[in-house]
Amino acid sequence: MKTLNTYKSVLILALIFLVSSCTNFDEITDDPNRATSVPPSMLLSEVLRVMNNVGDEGPWSEAQRDNQFWAISFDYYGDQDYNWGSAPLRYSTLSNVIAMEKEAANLDTKNKYGALSKFFKAYFLDYMTKRMGDIPMSEALKANTAEKITQPKYDSQKEVYVEILALLEAANTQITLAQTEVGTGNVEGDFLYEGDLSKWQKTINAFRLRVLIGLSKKTAELDVISQFNQVVSNPSKYPLMTGISDNMVRKFADENGNQYELNPSNYGFNRNRNIMGGTYLDILKQNNDPRIYVVADPAKFYYNAADPLNLNAYVAANTGDDQGAMQVASDQGKYSYPSEKRYYSTYSGEDYILIGYAEQQFVIAEAINRGWITGDAGAYYNKGISASMAFYAVADADVATFLASSNITYKGNNTTGLEQILSQKYVAFFQNSEREAYFNYRRTGIPAFNVGPANNNGGKIPMRWKYPQSEFETNKTNVDAALTSQYSGSDDINAKMWLIK
Repeated sequence: MKTLNTYKSVLILALIFLVSSCTNFDEITDDPNRATSVPPSMLLSEVLRVMNNVGDEGPWSEAQRDNQFWAISFDYYGDQDYNWGSAPLRYSTLSNVIAMEKEAANLDTKNKYGALSKFFKAYFLDYMTKRMGDIPMSEALKANTAEKITQPKYDSQKEVYVEILALLEAANTQITLAQTEVGTGNVEGDFLYEGDLSKWQKTINAFRLRVLIGLSKKTAELDVISQFNQVVSNPSKYPLMTGISDNMVRKFADENGNQYELNPSNYGFNRNRNIMGGTYLDILKQNNDPRIYVVADPAKFYYNAADPLNLNAYVAANTGDDQGAMQVASDQGKYSYPSEKRYYSTYSGEDYILIGYAEQQFVIAEAINRGWITGDAGAYYNKGISASMAFYAVADADVATFLASSNITYKGNNTTGLEQILSQKYVAFFQNSEREAYFNYRRTGIPAFNVGPANNNGGKIPMRWKYPQSEFETNKTNVDAALTSQYSGSDDINAKMWLIK
């Protein structure tokens, strides 16, 4: 498979399409020396580059600290702060999506690119709205149209999710058509799935289930349950992922390319600062989870070579802990660090999952537990755990022993069973899927996130991000109206958006 790095050296002519929601196209004049048409394959590569540029939400990032998977002991290099600022907008990328659709309109591959464009629209709208709340949608990116809208209104979050679900339904329909018509074959420019439309279709539907379960508090306002039933009950029309080989992943390259965040070159720089997070590691310890021996090293202070599997030697730091005391304990070797063998022995590291099979199985298990659909929630729950174990190459015998343990055996379609599903889903999100671990906590409260003096947000985990300052500078009337309608006029990170009320 080609890696993301292959495309970094490509000049993305698609930049002629990059605009913000408030860009005035009247200021852009034609240049006879500049390309005015870009192949849809190149536009697709640019959209995927943005989607895969996980950056601050990638492995061992600040987002993964916010997910409480790890902690940092030295405040000079980072903090445990939950005093969030603004979230990024994605309208420049959406403009490339629209351009891709336009450029493909006269090709026999138009339905392939059209189906993917609908997915990308849904993906980036979801990305923005679940971070901030209401966003511009119906009037966004219309500065260059006859309407010349340079200050787009904000659509309600409910309206945005109605559109997201409609886009995903249309994407599934169109990608089915694309696989049966003239021009069937791999889509050029796709370095994620090498243009394999069958895998794209599975991902589109897995993502739709993620969106639907994220609307669990809004089943009375939207047809969430019926849509969930519609997808799961008709696999021939809505194929889903069947194993971890279907995972949408970002791959990292060797020492000459895109390097995994932890690697041999930075071992001496951050090895003693990155500490395993208590919210995550304590779940593994409580359940005697074999994944603990794969992802973490025992604390040197407590390690006994005569008893190498002693779980008491695995000691985590809490996200809210004072960093000064944490640094002292770290210097004394009293904390567990990320596994040296797994995370520091190679530049390519492990695959970074964007949308995965394990998550899909836990989502279906949760839906059954909630009574949305019929089925064996325990079976899906076990498949989710097994998929996560397979990602870490845990031996089959160890997986079987784990699934049969009293803490893990599914306790039924009740609150205890739901907590089991959500806790194991959280474990499977370790160092992947951007902020989905946080979003699931925000929606359900499971697992309980740690708060303390280092959190710097009044003992609270925030509920949202602020709108970018650029919106207050270029679209003030509409962003102020959105704040008034949602949050009593305050851009408050602790306010609850419609999605989670």
